[in-house]
Amino acid sequence: MIELRHLRYFLEVARHEHVSRAADALHVTQSTLSHQITQLEALLGTQLFDRIGRGIQLTDAGRTFSDYARRALEEVDEGQFALDGLRDLVRGRVRIGAIHTYNTTLLPAVIAEFAQTYPGIHISVEDLPAPDIAAQVGSGALHLGLSFATPGRADVEVEPLFSERLMLVVRDDHPLARRKSVSARMLAGLRLTVQTERFLSRRIINAQLGTWIADNIWLEMSSIDAMLETIRLQRQTAGILFERTIDKDSGLRQIEIVQPGVTRTAAIIWRSGRARSRAAAEIAAAVRRHCKAAGLSMKRAARR
Repeated sequence: MIELRHLRYFLEVARHEHVSRAADALHVTQSTLSHQITQLEALLGTQLFDRIGRGIQLTDAGRTFSDYARRALEEVDEGQFALDGLRDLVRGRVRIGAIHTYNTTLLPAVIAEFAQTYPGIHISVEDLPAPDIAAQVGSGALHLGLSFATPGRADVEVEPLFSERLMLVVRDDHPLARRKSVSARMLAGLRLTVQTERFLSRRIINAQLGTWIADNIWLEMSSIDAMLETIRLQRQTAGILFERTIDKDSGLRQIEIVQPGVTRTAAIIWRSGRARSRAAAEIAAAVRRHCKAAGLSMKRAARR
């Protein structure tokens, strides 16, 4: 009979592609681990790994089985977590995914409040792009996400929190720094930096402003912090980012982009059709409270 330890051992070996390293991570001997993998292969009647030199790789059968093994362990962990939630949140684990902006500006205060009330709950936060958050919430790898509305997914539910406008970010001495707004047409000819197309925000920007900016993008970066530092160092460089990306003491200015105005909707991302753990529900409640306290709400993009 296949047991949970077989699955955990198998997935750890698959992750490391090395038996001795996996054994160290699992705190078991290499011989014990090798025996368990051999036993699992015998139970399944197929070879899961190809031995290549000192390392190993999943066979086609191993890759197929890994998806099922991962989901099985996630379901067991989810069940354990649900039972922990019945014990007045004295222990357990909550896994959160957050886009970088919300991870740095919103989550710290939320986690501080939650930890003060429920010190026995282990919190794990992953800083991820929005599509990855939606995928991992949908699969059950994350209990909830703090991201923004991601269209076209039936496996997640979106709880809107507040809307954010798209901004042009410049130095104080940039030629446009004194303006309160700029039209999309005015972006043509600027020296622009944007996030890479790995990020959904960039895809929103392309869809709404591509006509005006496509020929003016000279720098694409995955790190918002690196983008902001580049803008600080280069007077003529302007970034296109959503508001809440920079703070008031950054030395940079945010200028609203209008005609057209572009917004995105910040949201809590839930897994569709699944019970929500008490810990995740308490985290979500703290997020709502902090959004309300900060005056964050839904609003329409400017169309001036």
